Amino acid sequence: MIIFLYSVEGDYELKDEDLNLEESLTEFYELSDEKGSFFGVKTKNGIIQFAWENENKWLVDLPNPPSFLNLQRYASYDECVEIIKSIFKDVLPENIEDLVKVKIMEETLDTVLEKRE
Repeated sequence: MIIFLYSVEGDYELKDEDLNLEESLTEFYELSDEKGSFFGVKTKNGIIQFAWENENKWLVDLPNPPSFLNLQRYASYDECVEIIKSIFKDVLPENIEDLVKVKIMEETLDTVLEKRE
């Protein structure tokens, strides 16, 4: 799979590297726990990104350009690892459980989740 990432600590970046599952997980494990760090996978069906939000809280984001209607959810570190593994087993990113439609130019995942309560 094609991997891209940015780790705030050390200002480390990968751009479109073709990595296997083990290499990809190693890169994810080494990602810094700082706002602005992210990890992404380009699949044949689109992109899935994981952005560090805070301790054990990651934003899982499936961009949908040009509509700006993304599928998103929050996940723990361990859930992100399981999602990454599932992507390598050809599970379609849009089939990940609990994804919510978010109009990213108008709202955030938090505001969408608050409306549901």
